[in-house]
Amino acid sequence: MFNDFFDALKDEQFEENPVDVKTFVESPDYLGQPPLSAIQYDIVEAMSQIYKKPDLQNLLGMDVGAKHYDKYTKNEIILQLGKGSGKDHTSTVACAYVVYKLLCLKDPARYFGKPSGDAIDIINVAVNAEQAKNVFFKGFKNKIEKSPWFAGRYDPKVNSIGFNKSITVYSGHSERESHEGLNLFMAVLDEISGFASEVGTGNDQGKTADNLYKAFRGTVDSRFPDLGKVVLLSFPRYAGDFISKRYEDVIMEKEVIERRHTFTINEELPEGPDNQFEIVWEEDHILSYKYPRMFALKRPTWEVNPTRKIEDFKIAFLTDMGDAMMRFLCTPTFSSDSFFKQRDKLEKCMTLRNPIDPHRRFDLTFKPDPDKLYYVHADLAQKHDKCAVAIAHVDKWVNVQVIKDYEQVAPIVVVDAVAWWEPKVEGPVNLSEVKNWIINLRREGFNIGMVTFDRWQSFDIQQELKAVGMRTDTVSVAKKHYEDLAMMIYEERIAMPRIPLLLEEMAELKIMKNNRVDHPRKKSKDLADAVCGAVFGAISHTSRVVGRYLEQYLTQVGTLILRLRFIHGVLPADLRKRISLW
Repeated sequence: MFNDFFDALKDEQFEENPVDVKTFVESPDYLGQPPLSAIQYDIVEAMSQIYKKPDLQNLLGMDVGAKHYDKYTKNEIILQLGKGSGKDHTSTVACAYVVYKLLCLKDPARYFGKPSGDAIDIINVAVNAEQAKNVFFKGFKNKIEKSPWFAGRYDPKVNSIGFNKSITVYSGHSERESHEGLNLFMAVLDEISGFASEVGTGNDQGKTADNLYKAFRGTVDSRFPDLGKVVLLSFPRYAGDFISKRYEDVIMEKEVIERRHTFTINEELPEGPDNQFEIVWEEDHILSYKYPRMFALKRPTWEVNPTRKIEDFKIAFLTDMGDAMMRFLCTPTFSSDSFFKQRDKLEKCMTLRNPIDPHRRFDLTFKPDPDKLYYVHADLAQKHDKCAVAIAHVDKWVNVQVIKDYEQVAPIVVVDAVAWWEPKVEGPVNLSEVKNWIINLRREGFNIGMVTFDRWQSFDIQQELKAVGMRTDTVSVAKKHYEDLAMMIYEERIAMPRIPLLLEEMAELKIMKNNRVDHPRKKSKDLADAVCGAVFGAISHTSRVVGRYLEQYLTQVGTLILRLRFIHGVLPADLRKRISLW
């Protein structure tokens, strides 16, 4: 296509006639690669359109050139592509095509308004050194070395390849300052969602995905504001990660189509519901962008890679639906290091209204059940933290089928209310206010089975509660308690108030390197800990059969009177048997 119009060039910008992308990819004179898919060719065009509009019109004709310029001239390319979609292959092809098109210019630096012979740099930034060496650089170098056209036009180094006309392609990574001093024309941030999402050192300028993007975006804009490019390339790790957020941020309007596919588990067995499962996902068709020169795309693996089909991923979806949705459909339901792996289940269990107003007063319509025992857990505040208190009770016990022909009795738990106190400018939370609020729960009609606290400053407040007849204990909420809570959430055996802050805290909990469950930096888990502790108190102290009566004797009559009644035989036989074990 370029050849037909090359003779019409008037400004003599080109030293050689640039071939179209399909010829460049497939012809043995250039890369000699198998054909790409239509989506992959579109991506390469968007990443490699570096010519000015008049030159494209001279090359392609006025109308075709103008349309090509408007469609593919992009400053930012955001690609959410499923794992195995061939995004690394596509990226190396695009980088090679950019270098080729630069070399076709007589003087690339002058073409972009720079001094003749000035450097033009391209960089691919990987998560770590190993990926930089073994993924991008290896693939790019291999294509260049096998191409007849590039022969004699390049000089390979350890982490870069220099080309004629002062063009260099670098392979960098986030573990070092890989772009300082470069005259960056294009930066490819490879697997951007694999970069850290937060700074772990206290340095707000650390190498998070957001900070790296800002650094490279600023460098490219300062050097080549018109035709320079930043490419974000990754499958998302969790809903709201960097590439997911950036993708949504640039879109003004889109059409969303629901897609479905039904898998047959075993082709050798009869078809039917027991031998099938279905996946559902949304496909975006972007109609407009908030900002000019944007290109964003989100597609599953099999729609991008021409060598893969959806059936190739049947086992992946069957064995771990959430992980497969993230990796291959770019539809994450959880963070890869998050504690709660099924956010939809988390949201589904938050069906109740929190019966407490902003002043921590109970709604007049809320009445505790006099036949239930309630358990309270307080996560007391340190200097800059919130203090949270949650109330929970076991609603009933049910039989849950664990495996075929085996059932286990399990509790249905209700988290009745969550209250919290924010630290004030003049000082931390007043713990006396928290203590009085807990004591007042009896006046509200709650039969309190036990109040538990974390370790922080809880000794004094526990003694004061004991003095008014409340049972107390210390419970430091840990991973084992959260595992119990997670099981109840996944099995839909718990109902909680729908509190946005609580949902945010629980959804952001992570499994740390020390195997602890904790919150990300600059976040909190005060409400989450309070709820987890209250649920633990309820399920560990409520008897499956006579728990309410036993606890009421313990809390309201006292252990001594209870033992006396046991001695005189006035308690039910099953209750007497339990107490005899003390």
